[in-house]
Amino acid sequence: MTLTGSARIHAGKAGLEGVLGTLALSPQCQTGDVVTVSANGASHDFAVLRRRWIVGAAGNRLEITLDYPARGR
Repeated sequence: MTLTGSARIHAGKAGLEGVLGTLALSPQCQTGDVVTVSANGASHDFAVLRRRWIVGAAGNRLEITLDYPARGR
């Protein structure tokens, strides 16, 4: 998982680095989905901005990019 610049800034201000660093989203997540992270007594809505498959000799992995704020909600 990766974060956009605005998502990284918000995560830092809200103290979410640890939670987001261990977050394992399912490959079923789709672009446009909203991911709500509850931590420190508050809820934070992130949007799945993009999905990217990274293919290499060591195997394949799905990278999900989260954005903040989740627009349209």
